[in-house]
Amino acid sequence: MTKDMSPLMSFFHMGGYWPYIWPAYGVVAVLFIGLLVWTLVALKRSRLELEALEALAPRRRRRNTTSPAGGPDDAQP
Repeated sequence: MTKDMSPLMSFFHMGGYWPYIWPAYGVVAVLFIGLLVWTLVALKRSRLELEALEALAPRRRRRNTTSPAGGPDDAQP
């Protein structure tokens, strides 16, 4: 490293190891982007599958939160 090298250039030079460090950063960045895309595609596929399954299943009535008189939830201890 020469004395006229700016601090920014010295950072990018990384003590002479830049040919190994920057490609490693590039590989990691590509892998992270690939994982992000893969996750988003899987999410979309899962949502579409859920919509298809919900369309096939009949709608059920929600259970009433209060039980009718004399039901199992109305039992006295």
